[in-house]
Amino acid sequence: MGRLFLVEFDQTPEVHFYCCRTCQAHIVLAQHCFSRMEQLREGFFTNVVNVVVDERTRMEGFSQVEDIHCVRCNKPLGWRYIPAQPNGTVLLKLAHLLFWDGARLLNADTLLDPVVDQENQEDHDQENQEDQGNQGEEDEDDQGPDDNVDID
Repeated sequence: MGRLFLVEFDQTPEVHFYCCRTCQAHIVLAQHCFSRMEQLREGFFTNVVNVVVDERTRMEGFSQVEDIHCVRCNKPLGWRYIPAQPNGTVLLKLAHLLFWDGARLLNADTLLDPVVDQENQEDHDQENQEDQGNQGEEDEDDQGPDDNVDID
């Protein structure tokens, strides 16, 4: 058996990708996910890397499929429908993947939409920074009731 060469994506803040939960081999860039089924915790992807397709077919529901495994640890990740879908489309189980959000690895199956979640977190962080900057400022009009007022 020859030496194994894996494709690796840049681990920078601008690059978001999915990797194998077991061995962290890089599998697919986040931009190649074109459909996520949150209830089933599955997603349809194109341009996957570092996977092996099992040539034995089996039935999944009413469709014939070939299983897809991680090339490094042989963990089952999902399947490819037969006949092959356009653009090499595969279904990956999000429970078997981690998501690199540009700073850390997260469980892919617990995120609703990783890219949107990341953008929302950045917006939330920016709002918190603005609020912290305004905490020391007090408006004169927003003063509480005057305790020195005599009421007859």
